[in-house]
Amino acid sequence: MSHLILCGPCGYAENKKNAEKWCTICEEGLCTDCEQVHKSIKTTRNHRLISTEDFRQIQNISISLNCKDHNKRLELYCKTHDVAVCLGCVPSHHRACSDVISLDKAAENAKHSTALADLQDTLTIALQNLQQIINDRSAALENLDGQKQTIKNTINDTRARIMKKLDDLEQKIFLELDTQHGKCKSEVNKLLTDRLKNSERDLNCLKEQTSQLKLFASDVQLFLGTRQIN
Repeated sequence: MSHLILCGPCGYAENKKNAEKWCTICEEGLCTDCEQVHKSIKTTRNHRLISTEDFRQIQNISISLNCKDHNKRLELYCKTHDVAVCLGCVPSHHRACSDVISLDKAAENAKHSTALADLQDTLTIALQNLQQIINDRSAALENLDGQKQTIKNTINDTRARIMKKLDDLEQKIFLELDTQHGKCKSEVNKLLTDRLKNSERDLNCLKEQTSQLKLFASDVQLFLGTRQIN
């Protein structure tokens, strides 16, 4: 709910009444009765009045109508310095300025002035540039997210390729191991079959011969045979 705007003159008289109009010159609200009085007084009849609803649209826009140096109403405008001034500013800072005019005169047709048009164009361009910057930053943020995902995918793909190569290498090593194991086993079997079996056969033969010598040979033959066999 909007805050109530009270009538300024009635408030001065300690009588609270809701305002219906707002005087942009006096900067205070006016009830219906005070509005009529305001319009009837010579010094205020030409003041611009707006509805309180319209005033609420600009209520929070900070525009000072008073001089920051002298705290007086800004009533004049110096063309030389392009600045609004109060009556106290002229003797101290604008005595030599020949083009000081009333602020009301300077503000005539302000809504159709090139200054307002330039300001609006500047604000429009600034907003467009800002929007472009926002869009660029948003796109950059999306690109960063995309680049992050791309890097993660690359890492995952690289790891998968490395693991596949390791698996292939493992299989190759196991295959080579099986081959070498088979060869070694074959050579050991061959050694057992050929050489050791032959040696076993020869030893059995010598043992048999020794037994025969013991049974049938003379002592001299047995003596010589024992040493020759060793």
